[in-house]
Amino acid sequence: MTEWARSQLPRTIRSRLPVTGMTADDTAAPGKVHSRAPLFFLSYAHAAWQRSQGARSEPYQRVAEFFDDLSENVAQLIARPLGADPGFMDRAIPGGSRWTPELLEAVGNCQVFVALLSDPYVSSTWCGMEWYAFSRRTVTGRGGDGAGHQTGIIPVIWTPVPEARLPRVVRDVQRFSPRGLPDMNIPARYEADGVFGLRNIGLDTYYQGVVWRLAQRIAEFHFGHVVEPRVMRERDLRDIFRESP
Repeated sequence: MTEWARSQLPRTIRSRLPVTGMTADDTAAPGKVHSRAPLFFLSYAHAAWQRSQGARSEPYQRVAEFFDDLSENVAQLIARPLGADPGFMDRAIPGGSRWTPELLEAVGNCQVFVALLSDPYVSSTWCGMEWYAFSRRTVTGRGGDGAGHQTGIIPVIWTPVPEARLPRVVRDVQRFSPRGLPDMNIPARYEADGVFGLRNIGLDTYYQGVVWRLAQRIAEFHFGHVVEPRVMRERDLRDIFRESP
């Protein structure tokens, strides 16, 4: 069962299913983007605590809901082969403990890297390694045109982070902002409270607007650029956040 198919099931059932991804037969040839590769990779800080023994923490549940909502929006904007997932979220690894072949495959083949910024995120060695892995891949324009300074990394404010806490490599990438929405207050509230905060204070309309604009940003990048695949090996990865104060 694909991740997208899993997302259509009730969450109580979905949480008991194993995570699946591309099989060996789905691997693209070197230098070629495979049509079944996930369009976006969701990079987030795994929860460091659990609300109760054996239960998922609230932050994790909110990340999973966000991933499902973003996947649904992206699927409406970009046609996918039957059974291909719009995105990839690492649901299987508690706190970042090992690099599975599926995880390495996803970060080496996805077209967009969505980073959910928070203080736990920029403090995480695991997240620094995910960012580094994607940043090693080459971006080109569709049709062979140069990509200039374009990047497939989209930093999203999950919870507010003081600017001084952000590593240089994160500060150097323009953060996502949901511009052009009917309510002009949405960008400011998003920047002040983050996506997680919007849900916490009950601004669901604002939240939906942010998710839709982010899906459009993913689609815009996808239709204009190609991020060339790269074989990732765990031994080659580094925590780039600690290398760029």
